[in-house]
Amino acid sequence: MSNFQRCQPAATGSACPEKGPALQLTPRHLELIRAAQQALHRATDQTSTTAERGAALVAWQAAAERLAVALVAYLESIEEARP
Repeated sequence: MSNFQRCQPAATGSACPEKGPALQLTPRHLELIRAAQQALHRATDQTSTTAERGAALVAWQAAAERLAVALVAYLESIEEARP
């Protein structure tokens, strides 16, 4: 039986020692995810002009970068708080 198969029925048990605490997203993280999703939707909208899609792609990249930075900072703070 693989580790994955053992972990499914015992998601918090000793069969899954690699599982740590669940990541709790903050409202700010959810806001950043939503902004990235909306920008990606605009970037892939087939009814948009090329210029609109280009601008939306730039906005999507910026939103994704903001989200990544926020998540990394959050994960680092969790690591620092661990005993």
